[in-house]
Amino acid sequence: MKDTKRRTLLDQLIGRQVILLAVLLFVVGVSQYLILRQVLFSSTASTLLHEIYVLTPIVHHNLASHGIAGFAHIAQVLVSRLRAPGVDVVITNGLGEIIAKSASLHSRIPPLYNRPYFLWQGRVVVDHVIGNKYYPSGYVWLLSSTRPIHNILRRDAELYMVLASLSLILAGWLGSLSVRQTLVPLQKIRESTQRIAAGEFGHTTRIDDAPLELHDLGESIDGMSEAIQTLFTQEKALSDQMRRFVADASHELRTPLTAITGFLDLMSRGELTPEEQERGLAAIRAQGQRMGRLVHQLLTLSRMDSAPGAQISLTPLALHHWIRELTPEIRDLVRPREVSIDAGPMVASVDPDRLTEVLVNLLDNVQRYTPADTQVRITIFQQQNEAVIRVQDNGPGIHPDDLPHIFDRFYRGDRARTSRSGGSGLGLSIAHSIVEAQHGHIVVTPVSPHGCRFDVSLPLASDQPLQP
Repeated sequence: MKDTKRRTLLDQLIGRQVILLAVLLFVVGVSQYLILRQVLFSSTASTLLHEIYVLTPIVHHNLASHGIAGFAHIAQVLVSRLRAPGVDVVITNGLGEIIAKSASLHSRIPPLYNRPYFLWQGRVVVDHVIGNKYYPSGYVWLLSSTRPIHNILRRDAELYMVLASLSLILAGWLGSLSVRQTLVPLQKIRESTQRIAAGEFGHTTRIDDAPLELHDLGESIDGMSEAIQTLFTQEKALSDQMRRFVADASHELRTPLTAITGFLDLMSRGELTPEEQERGLAAIRAQGQRMGRLVHQLLTLSRMDSAPGAQISLTPLALHHWIRELTPEIRDLVRPREVSIDAGPMVASVDPDRLTEVLVNLLDNVQRYTPADTQVRITIFQQQNEAVIRVQDNGPGIHPDDLPHIFDRFYRGDRARTSRSGGSGLGLSIAHSIVEAQHGHIVVTPVSPHGCRFDVSLPLASDQPLQP
């Protein structure tokens, strides 16, 4: 396959510029040549006719005085008067017979045309009637060689070609400088795209002094580079999060599986007393339940990630009636802790079952990680156009370093405490996903001097009036 070398954009632009200028100069040169040729021929013919017109009164006077008999004499006078260097004269009578002519002219009689001039045998020819127009006494022709005119045209064409060639060379040189200067921003854009292609995501090239099109192109490429960098960072973060997720899930599943396998192995060898077997079966049952909860939580998170809208069915819900019905379950979940509930009348657009799951996860977090004498307060109130469900306790609280990661999956601020409590580290992540799927948001805030506060904000139903 033949290897063809690509031309650069600079070469193409300069080449096209020079070609267009050459075509324009050619058209101008041809037009100038034709116009100058016409002007020179017309000027020569006009001069010849002027010579005839000057002698016309003398011819008419002689014919009036001597008649046709004196025509031969007047013809010789006309030849001598009209003869000039490069100019020949032919005079005939009315029958076309030559009466007088220049000595240097040996050709036949020129044709007779009724027009200002014509070209004949390398000469510019003009003719005129002698005497009466309708009954002429004779005819006169003046012939001027076209060689001087062609010499003028040739010299003009040569000069024009020299000037046109110099113009093309100058235009190519100046065009090269101009195009190079114009393409400087494009060169910067090219270098920027090469760096991006080499993996330098996020690299930007600010081009402020470029033409509008190149400026917009530069901004688009900068935006693309920043978007790629953002996506790359997000992809890396998601990849790291997925690796941690798989590792933590494997660890959480391996712990109960190890316990179950160990007890079953001991029981199969008959090395346990009946009381130990009872305790072993209870432990196997607890670990199985723990695995069941973990699998259920993982499935919930997977579904919320893949299709959050399909897991949520929004409907108007009177929150004060909802929390009143859940009060016995709430007290039983956090017992022996004291619980106080304060709910104002309002209607929110939520999924009741999923909202109950959020509240249960928050209270389960309180039950696992706070002392028995902790006081819990649940408040439902309206803030602007949102309903807020607040769960607050006066327990030990959350360390400030853990707050930014509190909703991360499997995040453990205190791994020893979490392992003892039996928690999987997914409850708050599930709550966060459910609230986000219902177009709300959840935040955690430390409370001074002790405790923490979870605020779940959800949109009010469309027919719910705003209340102060």
